[in-house]
Amino acid sequence: MYVLRTYEEAIEQIAALPNEALDHYAQVIDVLELAPWSGDPYNMSNPDGAMRQLVFGPNGRGMVTYLVLEDQRRVDVLRVLWSE
Repeated sequence: MYVLRTYEEAIEQIAALPNEALDHYAQVIDVLELAPWSGDPYNMSNPDGAMRQLVFGPNGRGMVTYLVLEDQRRVDVLRVLWSE
C-alpha cells in the first residue's frame, strides 16, 4: 500500500470538482494507494518514469497527474483536472 500526499494546488482543484466527479475521484484514490504504476506515463518517451497520469470519470473527463516515489511507497498527487 502507498501513502498519498496531495499538493496544495491539487487540493484546490479537488475542491472545485463537480459533484458528479467525486465518486470517480474516490476510485482514483483507491487505485493510487494500491497500484499507482497502472497509470500511463506522463512522458511517453520515458515509459518507466515515476511521473504518471490517470484518466477518470465519464468519457475520460478527469485526469490526475502524480509522482510515484517507490523507495518511500508514496504517491504525490500534483494536479487534478476536469473538463466540462
